Amino acid sequence: MDILLISNEDTCRSRIAQELLHAFGRGMNISTAGIMEGNCVPDAVCNVMEQNGFSVSRKKPSGVGTYTHRSWDYVITLCKEAGEELKFITLDAKQQVHFNFEDPFKNRFQNESEQEQQIAALYETMYRRLYEFYRDELSGQLLPHCTCGANTYCRCE
Repeated sequence: MDILLISNEDTCRSRIAQELLHAFGRGMNISTAGIMEGNCVPDAVCNVMEQNGFSVSRKKPSGVGTYTHRSWDYVITLCKEAGEELKFITLDAKQQVHFNFEDPFKNRFQNESEQEQQIAALYETMYRRLYEFYRDELSGQLLPHCTCGANTYCRCE
């Protein structure tokens, strides 16, 4: 299953979502992009993800234009801005899903600790919402299905 995650700059929300979805299950080829290309993944995001057992990729953020030539099973926007901009971008997607996760960098912080707390709160919110989405929408499509009619636990496929 091919999934494209789109956020503002491909530096925070898309990277968190990618790691979470990979952790929830197998069988997903997940790419990330931003409406605009960000510069790099902030250290605060990497720190929060490492505290939760993930190693966030330091690959350079990419713009959504990089992925317009591919077809996707799901295109998932992760913020209001990405949802609005997607109307003007042509993507071949079987399904489009929108989440409106807050930007943890929209406020100025006194220190890095406050910023990490904001990102940690975002992580928790994203974990809950994306797990519900995975459980209700994706997992059934990823698991093997019985085609012989033996029972629901058959793995004939």
